[in-house]
Amino acid sequence: MADSPAADRPRAQNLRDYIDRLGRDSLAGCTACGKCFEACPMPGYSQALAAQTGPAIVEGVLQLLRGARGSDAALEWINLCTYSARCVPACPEGVNPMLMLRVARMKVLGALGDAPQLERPEDKAFFRRIHAFAALQLNDDEIDAWQR
Repeated sequence: MADSPAADRPRAQNLRDYIDRLGRDSLAGCTACGKCFEACPMPGYSQALAAQTGPAIVEGVLQLLRGARGSDAALEWINLCTYSARCVPACPEGVNPMLMLRVARMKVLGALGDAPQLERPEDKAFFRRIHAFAALQLNDDEIDAWQR
């Protein structure tokens, strides 16, 4: 990837520098078109996201990366992300939305020094998301065998 902007920059000195760079790159490249949200398989498993638009959700994630409070819908999407990477080829700007959401999740959980915006309560939808994630990777026969 010699043509990528990252190829011209010095290597990150530590993990925090790398994470900060991912956030800055996302902010610089993302136009909040919402294509990544549209490609994501997980919003279909959330009633809270059913009536939301991709651009509004992504703008909420970008606001969070800028240091503002994320919208409730953006927090929901961040929380649902299983890192399937279906969003990556959907981005017309070459941003890696999966990594963007990973950095956003670190921020909202307070792992980067920010005030936590998401708690880690007991996740009642955990197994439902496992089923959804398995459907992305397994064929129907494998899913049937796995559920026995």
